[in-house]
Amino acid sequence: MNRFRPRSTSSMTRETGTTLIVTLILLLLASLMALYAVNVGLFAQRTSAADVRARMVHETLEAGLTQGIEYLRNNSSTLTSTTDSAWPGDSPYWTLCTHSDKSFPCGTVPPCASGHEGCASGSTYARRSNMYYYTTAAGAGYDVNGNGSLTDAMDKNSLPLGSIRITSSNGFSLNYGVGALMCIVKKPTVSTDPALCTPTTANAQGTYLFTVTASGNVTGESASTTLSTSFGQSPSIGGFNVPTITASGGFTGVNGQAQFVTDPNGGGYGNPVTVWTRGSFKTNGAGTANTCYMEDWLRNTSGTYSFATNSDGSTSTVVTCTGSGSKACACSTSIATGQGQWTQGPDILTNDGTTVCSSIVAATSSCKPTYDVQSSEFPCDLFQYVFGVSAWKDTDGDNFCETRQPTVSVTVGDGSSQTVNVDEAYLYSKAVLIYSPSHPTWPSSSQSQTSCTGLLAATQASTFSGGIVWDQSGSCLSGAGQVGFPDKPVAWVSDGSMHQSGTSTVVFGMVFVRDTSSPTTSVGGVADFQSNGFTVYGSVVIQGTATKMNAGTRIIYNGTVMKPLADPWKAPASPVPGSWTDRYAY
Repeated sequence: MNRFRPRSTSSMTRETGTTLIVTLILLLLASLMALYAVNVGLFAQRTSAADVRARMVHETLEAGLTQGIEYLRNNSSTLTSTTDSAWPGDSPYWTLCTHSDKSFPCGTVPPCASGHEGCASGSTYARRSNMYYYTTAAGAGYDVNGNGSLTDAMDKNSLPLGSIRITSSNGFSLNYGVGALMCIVKKPTVSTDPALCTPTTANAQGTYLFTVTASGNVTGESASTTLSTSFGQSPSIGGFNVPTITASGGFTGVNGQAQFVTDPNGGGYGNPVTVWTRGSFKTNGAGTANTCYMEDWLRNTSGTYSFATNSDGSTSTVVTCTGSGSKACACSTSIATGQGQWTQGPDILTNDGTTVCSSIVAATSSCKPTYDVQSSEFPCDLFQYVFGVSAWKDTDGDNFCETRQPTVSVTVGDGSSQTVNVDEAYLYSKAVLIYSPSHPTWPSSSQSQTSCTGLLAATQASTFSGGIVWDQSGSCLSGAGQVGFPDKPVAWVSDGSMHQSGTSTVVFGMVFVRDTSSPTTSVGGVADFQSNGFTVYGSVVIQGTATKMNAGTRIIYNGTVMKPLADPWKAPASPVPGSWTDRYAY
């Protein structure tokens, strides 16, 4: 028979011990897994919070870049005016970077032009040392980086955008600042030259490139970002792309052999416009007036040709022609010509009721190839069209602005407050030279000229910066000599009726005859323009009527001369492709 053998105590003890060990191991593993899960959760939470802060800084600095661009645009008259203390080289605003400076914001541009890495300081292809950074002794006016100081380098080199401290909805506080670098683009010496910066304003071509850098951080946190981008401002012809002659009231007395060279792109690329008026255009008396292209005007080999001289004494690309009578340049092949009623070509845009020809070939003195200019097709306010400031308004619905805008109060040069018309307020703020016989103390000391002689001499000096010259007497442009330069042209604003005399007068730029009349319903304005043989390389704009242009009058449109007159800040900021970067850190 089988005997019952009870399990040994030692065996049971061993099994119980194994179970305990397994249980402990499982508990340990469970604890480790729980701790790991908690750690993963905390890590994810920290990552998420860091991402939120990083996104907050990044998005804020994107807005900061836009803020900086708009600040530069809104303060353009100060930041790029050659007569303002903020101009490069004039403390305290723009200061040249050094070749090795990597601080904010100079370090956001390479020391050398692309493809010329390792260039030496002062070499042709040096970039950083030819750029200016914005800085003021007072700084931005707030703590840019939140370090408790208002006077460190980042504070001084940031634009004064106001006290900037953003508190987000989740309680994070953010500080940021925006720095700016300016590149004055150099005129190329030869056509193969790359785009380079220059610290010499005489070499400027009128285009500016700005590098805007925004740097910010979250207070008490490690979240910080630096973003940088570049944009350009180049002269946009805009209102200065006016035809050779523009008049609101028409032309009633073109005499003799007056010569007019067309704006080849006045009506759009490839569409020449020489005359543009809401009135009629007629020759008067004996002789034949002509319009033609530049090459046709220069084709007359009896003339004496030469290249005009820039303000720094260098030779320009603008061809001039001297001589008189049989030795003067003249239109050898005319677009339009005529005696009495103008035999109009396609470059003459008028409103005189003349029959439209069935074809150009059939054109006679009684027909023309272009339709009448409708009142809605001509600028209501020529001052606004050219300078971008509305000075007149249309109160009778005829599409001509015959009534002045309400007057405004401005502080003039002697510190007094004066009530003036809107166009006058603009001219007091923008003109580089002013002759004001009636109010000699109103121009600032840098603007003021005490006589016509002084005004003309100032435009002939090598130090002349170009720009708006305001002749309140309306009679200064009768003296002999050159006015302005090809690289520094003049926008000569002459008040009231202008009767020019002096066959030796040569103007580089625009002549604008400003209507100074009281509110009137006169269609076309009441200013009267007469010329007796002066030469303009540019254009003439009249808020009124041209009643006489004698035989020696020559108005030669030249885009090279007109281009520097345009205000680059009227054009949208043009971003430089590929310039956005976040590779720098401050």
